[in-house]
Amino acid sequence: MKTFISAAFLFASVMPAQDVAPPPKPPEGPSLEVTMKFLEDKLTDENKLSYKTFVSDSGQSGGEWTNQFKVEITKVVADAKACRISFHWRSEVNGKVSDDNDYSIVLKDARDIVVMLQEQNQKQIDTRSGHSSWTSRIEPNLSTLIVRRPKGLENAFLFSEEEMAGRVAKAMVHAVELCGGGKEPF
Repeated sequence: MKTFISAAFLFASVMPAQDVAPPPKPPEGPSLEVTMKFLEDKLTDENKLSYKTFVSDSGQSGGEWTNQFKVEITKVVADAKACRISFHWRSEVNGKVSDDNDYSIVLKDARDIVVMLQEQNQKQIDTRSGHSSWTSRIEPNLSTLIVRRPKGLENAFLFSEEEMAGRVAKAMVHAVELCGGGKEPF
């Protein structure tokens, strides 16, 4: 037994020490409860928006057309204990329902939160759908907050004011940090 202890001690003493980062400090700022209440209130404030897209196709098919969108977000619940935001999303395109479902975002799964003009977002959507020759002009000009999650999942929230979209994005990033998300663990 004495030989084993000596060998173990010798092994431990020749292994180089590895620096291990100290545990991260909790983010400063409002509590998770206060942050989630802010998110719930502000996402509810922008609950119904309408806009038009004027689309032109510079590709072989050419052409121009207009689409009328109506988007409504209801039943917003920002649950601090579960670190989740749940909501109901309903959208119409030219008077026809295109989506009418309940969604939720587990904040620790959020990988990226960005704000961009809806025209930029629409260009990305069109390109991913194989329509890179489409260009959309949107009236009125809206801002979009996008929460990106693993496996290409995204949730978008529309805002009539870019400043408010930025404030909500800042609060959402803070909530993600408080919930332990936003970064790969290793």
